[in-house]
Amino acid sequence: MKNPTRILLLTALLIMTACGSSSETGSKNTAAPTISGRIEQGLRVLTIDPAATDQHFRIHRGDYVRPEQTGDAPFTLEIPALEVSLAIPAPAGQRPYFKVPKVGVFEFRCGEASGTIEAVELQSSGYREVTSREAVVYISERQPLILDVRTPGEYAGGHLTNAVLIPVQVLQSRLSELAADKDRPIFIYCRTGNRSTVAAKLLMDAGHTEVVNLRRGIVEWQHAGLPVVK
Repeated sequence: MKNPTRILLLTALLIMTACGSSSETGSKNTAAPTISGRIEQGLRVLTIDPAATDQHFRIHRGDYVRPEQTGDAPFTLEIPALEVSLAIPAPAGQRPYFKVPKVGVFEFRCGEASGTIEAVELQSSGYREVTSREAVVYISERQPLILDVRTPGEYAGGHLTNAVLIPVQVLQSRLSELAADKDRPIFIYCRTGNRSTVAAKLLMDAGHTEVVNLRRGIVEWQHAGLPVVK
């Protein structure tokens, strides 16, 4: 016959081991990764060291990136995987920034400088992304503030019913207008879901507790046959 005391001791040991494993797993750091640069007028500004060859920047998928270098010398940024060849200062009529529409790690070269730019999804408590069909249900159930962060011209061409227009380029300077809505759900969109990701980060940093982003923007909304108003 087996010793009952021995069986009880073994059982207790197994329970303690399991509990210890659960505690260790639960203590892992799940904080969002540190993001490089700063936001100015809706653009993420990355400062490149012209003498460094192992630089690493981390940004959000959807960011519009404006590169700068320490010093005043002109430079050209090359990112083959994104088909980016950007001269700074930008020639007349060209934009001094580029968009990063997908997740990944992209090698860059800038004169003698080089490194990588890593694009990750925005992760934050209270933030999520939805499809257009999911958005219809969300808007009906939560009655959020609907925020359009495109340009006035895009807004005039068609927007969601009751949408408030604040272009992402000026959102940072107009966050005070939304201060009273920090605890109200906000549904945010742009054309394809890139500018709205930048805007969502600004809102979350400003203390808004529930921000939902239309993942592929009003383009997907219209492709699904959902209504817009002018």
